[in-house]
Amino acid sequence: MLVRLALRDFRNVERTSWSPGSGTQLLLGGNGAGKTTLLEAVYLLTTTRSFRTAQLADCCRNGQSAFHLRGEFGARPRRLELGWSAAGPRHRAVDGIEIPLAEHVAVQPVLAWTRAEGELLAGAPGVRRRFFDRALVSWRPGALAGLGRYQRALAGKRALLARGERRGLDAWNELLAREGAEVAARRAELVAALAAHLAPLAAETGLSLPEISIAYEPSLPAALAGSDALGEAFAAQTGAELARRQPLAGPHRDEIAIRLGGRPARRGASAGERKAAGLLLLAAQARLLAAAGAAPLLLLDDLDTELDATRLAAVWRALAGSPQLLATSNRPEIWRPLPVAGRWRVAAGEVTAEVG
Repeated sequence: MLVRLALRDFRNVERTSWSPGSGTQLLLGGNGAGKTTLLEAVYLLTTTRSFRTAQLADCCRNGQSAFHLRGEFGARPRRLELGWSAAGPRHRAVDGIEIPLAEHVAVQPVLAWTRAEGELLAGAPGVRRRFFDRALVSWRPGALAGLGRYQRALAGKRALLARGERRGLDAWNELLAREGAEVAARRAELVAALAAHLAPLAAETGLSLPEISIAYEPSLPAALAGSDALGEAFAAQTGAELARRQPLAGPHRDEIAIRLGGRPARRGASAGERKAAGLLLLAAQARLLAAAGAAPLLLLDDLDTELDATRLAAVWRALAGSPQLLATSNRPEIWRPLPVAGRWRVAAGEVTAEVG
């Protein structure tokens, strides 16, 4: 749970601090008021990544070359800090000490719904891999290191293939097989665990949607048979990869298929149905983490867009059981009938509590 957040020279905010309460917290304000900036700051503090940019320099306030974020999280607050400066390396600390990244992200598990997740059901497979891998890292923090090792090995193999070099590929394939089999096993475990939460959630919330199902579909089915089988599958595609000068299959090309009523969700479903289904998947992730003793902080940007009042109320029931949820909106009227623990007005980066 976020106890206190402080920003300096971050995006359009010169300085501000905010102390939200527990439960559901609603941030209201017009476009450009700073609502998304507050969620981005929380996400960056907890995960060390922004959901808006890969370049932290983009997060500096106009005319500045550095920013600093600080947050206190938990019943016995732990202090997370993250700063970036053009003059030096990024500063990352927990209670004043830099700790391994896997330990840092485990301090406060977080799940987010942002503009990028709007493409979850209809977009490219990479959107779904990122969505589920973020949940995987929150559920099993040790998976972060395995995903990183796979990506580093993939980069090495990709460089050889780009040069058309056969020598050295066997070594990279061996490493990729070992790390890829672990990634596949963890993804399969996650998807199976999430699937168990979906039907009960839909029934509890009364969400009017065709049955939602998810399935892990590795691009090389051998990945689920272990590292030896995956290594053989990598070797079998060497000729084609050398001809194309790029890796053709592996966990970096996997799919997590999402279906509504047995059909691919990208076909036929309306934008509102896709968003409601995606938020139900996020709620399933939250329940899975809570059951594992790592209840997440939920960050929901522009939650109500593309949802009518009935669907908004249904997904709110699915999500609102979390210990803390921070949601943004620029439509205060649609929220009046819904139970909200705290309402906040955001203007020019300043946050004030709404009374009444």
